[in-house]
Amino acid sequence: MPLKLVVIGAGHMGGIHMGKLASSEEVDLIGVADTDSDRAGALSRKYHVPSFGDYTEAIDRTDGVVIATPTETHFAIARDFLSSGAHVFIEKPITSSQEEARELIDLAHRKGLVLQIGHLERFNPAFRSAIPFVKNPIFIEACRASGFTGRSVDIDVVLDLMIHDLDLILSLVDENVKEVRAQGVPFVMDKLDMVSARIEFENGCVANLTANRIAVGKERTVTIFGENQCLYIDLLNSKLTAMVKKDGGDIETTDYVSDSADAVKHELNAFVQSIQNRTAPVVKGEDGLKALALADQIRKHIAERKSR
Repeated sequence: MPLKLVVIGAGHMGGIHMGKLASSEEVDLIGVADTDSDRAGALSRKYHVPSFGDYTEAIDRTDGVVIATPTETHFAIARDFLSSGAHVFIEKPITSSQEEARELIDLAHRKGLVLQIGHLERFNPAFRSAIPFVKNPIFIEACRASGFTGRSVDIDVVLDLMIHDLDLILSLVDENVKEVRAQGVPFVMDKLDMVSARIEFENGCVANLTANRIAVGKERTVTIFGENQCLYIDLLNSKLTAMVKKDGGDIETTDYVSDSADAVKHELNAFVQSIQNRTAPVVKGEDGLKALALADQIRKHIAERKSR
């Protein structure tokens, strides 16, 4: 029997999620909720499902929820659905605070429910292709840039863009963070629009990250250096380049072009499968909390630099 799911949030990402869920044979999309009746109504008519002005109207009608609302609302909505026994998918970042994230994680565990966080890049085919090659990273560089879209202006670029790469790096380096250094600047709004961060882990691995949402061009790349190895991942174009230094000093370069894959559809399918099979999601609530905690360290360091 198809799972009954509802989407909360009729904005850009909510609309994307609606389209993917509406086309799934394993999902019965029961509606969309948003305080903006015009936006909710437009999606309601497009996908022939009910719309709700108040998300609480849908709580008793669904098996699970996809939350694509402003970050500050994630906690209350997720808590209400988890408390009612519904599985929860939340767009990143998990919540506004680590305390809220911990409460949701504990609640999901107590209720035996799936709590999945929308760190989309985990499902990027190029990143997934690179995972089998990654062995003891020594240095990682991540660059993420895009033009100003006017979306996600309720949060800064660390929580908007950089958090994707924080999650990827934390999934590759299973070590505690030793030191964080960062700097950033606001430009369009009063929140940070460009941030550069250096993260050192206790095993000596270093990660340099840059996130810029006022760039001229678009970039999504991760470069991973290991012993005699370099992996260049082009997330935007689903390409992986592996460079290996041989015993004689020669460099062997191999290019891999991943099959085109719909990462949003893939993550939603994973959410459904976790519910059906009663298995842990690929991106757990704990992963969302780890990424948020590291993002908070970066933002704290920038704030302290400014106050000196």
